[in-house]
Amino acid sequence: MPARILLLVAALAVVGMAAWLYGRPPTAETPASAAGQAPASSPGAVAVAVAGSSPAASAVISPGAAPVSHPAAAASAPAWAASASAAVAAAIEKFRSPAEALRKVQLGLNGGTPDEVLEAARTLQMCSFMAGAPEAMYAMRDRPDGMPEGMRKSMEAQGGINKMIENAQTEARRCQVFDAATMGRRMELFQRALDGGAEGAAAEYLMALQNPLEKKADPALIAKLQAEVRNAAASGDALALQHMSLSTGDRATELGVTPVQRAAYGAAWKIIMEERSPGITAIIEKAMAPFAPASAPPLSTADQAEADALARQVVDTWRRKRKGG
Repeated sequence: MPARILLLVAALAVVGMAAWLYGRPPTAETPASAAGQAPASSPGAVAVAVAGSSPAASAVISPGAAPVSHPAAAASAPAWAASASAAVAAAIEKFRSPAEALRKVQLGLNGGTPDEVLEAARTLQMCSFMAGAPEAMYAMRDRPDGMPEGMRKSMEAQGGINKMIENAQTEARRCQVFDAATMGRRMELFQRALDGGAEGAAAEYLMALQNPLEKKADPALIAKLQAEVRNAAASGDALALQHMSLSTGDRATELGVTPVQRAAYGAAWKIIMEERSPGITAIIEKAMAPFAPASAPPLSTADQAEADALARQVVDTWRRKRKGG
């Protein structure tokens, strides 16, 4: 299966999960007004990465002010949930509109905070995946026998190939507002976001450069970003942690990820994400399962203890940073 198809299915899985997350009823503790806020880039964004020896794809889903609820909490949502859901539906429509995509990118190009610059970069990066996407999806539909079973299951979970084609067409239309010159500035935006200290920027920039659809990047820049990702993971950057924990084979060797670190960073990622949005890790893992690397062999008792200690250290560092200490 061509790398482009793998990337498209992963990217569309993220888009579909974003809409699903936005559509969930808010928790009982969430004010109705907060549930209707439009999605925006924020330090609490849900990070999703697919890495390792297979093609890499990434995106970030920003649930706005409304926390992601457990199913049980959603079932007991108060009476105002119906009106909140209507506001959330409007927010989804705005999130996926060409006008909103253009606004995000213009904000990043014309200044903006580091998080806004990163949002602009990832918007253009998603659009780079979507160039010619509907045609590629049609070709995949016409050759179903060449589709891996894991990918087939992923597409079924997203409503089937026809639904995915519809989503690809929506995303492609959203991206028509950008000319080639604007699309060509996404790496510049990633660099600016990194220089500004945006959370997730190091891992997203690295994955964008290592995308098999991109021209081969400067090895010195790749090495610099790998060091940035290692440092970010140690400080509790969620996307860097996930990227490190999912990297296998040559990617793991390049990043310097040991089996102990892989286990530790995976555990720390889950703790941090659950503290941000309870229940979210199970959703992410289910959505991205077809693209995740195989489970690593179990650690020895001593190595597992070392991994547990490292995970606690990372989480403690993140909690202190979150509190401003």
